[in-house]
Amino acid sequence: MNVCVVSWTLGLTAADKVVEKVKALGLDGVQYAGDHRDVRAADLRDRAKAAGLKIIAIDPFNAGPADPAKATQDGAIAYYRKVVDFAAEVGSVPVTLQGLSQWTRNCPDHASAYQRLLVCCKAVDEYARSRGVRTLYEVCNHYEVPLIHTARQCHTLLSDIGSDNVGMILDSFHMNINEPDPLQTLRDNARITAIYHISDSGRGGIGSGHIDFDAHLRALRENGFTGDVAIEPVLEHLTPSHAPTTDVDRRALDEAIRRSAQKWRGYVTAAG
Repeated sequence: MNVCVVSWTLGLTAADKVVEKVKALGLDGVQYAGDHRDVRAADLRDRAKAAGLKIIAIDPFNAGPADPAKATQDGAIAYYRKVVDFAAEVGSVPVTLQGLSQWTRNCPDHASAYQRLLVCCKAVDEYARSRGVRTLYEVCNHYEVPLIHTARQCHTLLSDIGSDNVGMILDSFHMNINEPDPLQTLRDNARITAIYHISDSGRGGIGSGHIDFDAHLRALRENGFTGDVAIEPVLEHLTPSHAPTTDVDRRALDEAIRRSAQKWRGYVTAAG
């Protein structure tokens, strides 16, 4: 089980800066969350390999259309095909699809929004499969995305996509908002969860809120989870989704990430 970080929280996109920071934090890898147009795929691939780090996913952050009122199905698919091409060049790294929901905001109702999302997911996943790239869908809370807020809803989407190439990402912070019983959600979905995201109930590091991460680990491992974890904390005064911009805040975030990694690894060791 690799212990990684989601890179958008760091406020970094350049390959050398991301790799240098992840290595300094003592982590095993990174979920690269940014604009693929800001970095050369080969540079990210080669720098991560040289540092002994794993890239666990390409996660296009803020991947919605420039003007949501003009979003189209074809535009969404075209954008994500480029993300898939980038991921293939990085090294057949999985691509997350939840950003496709941002392309549905101009749909007149939920049914048409879901239909657009489904068509887009099918098309992008089919293309990804042809490029040897897996796809993943993260379940995010209703404050951040317009569709797919619970694991049950994600199950329905994955079933409708009808592809064994698509996996799930579960996130402790998002589950704390939308899942009635996060532990049961983890038990029910451990086998199809490819990545588990770690941030506490207020989106800080482990210990800053009320989530029992030891119990989360046990629920995952006892029910067949074989994926990686990615730490995704945000400082309290920067929630929900702002990266640090000052040296003081950067040091505080680094400490939250290191402490979270240490605690999680301690739970893993104790569990045997």
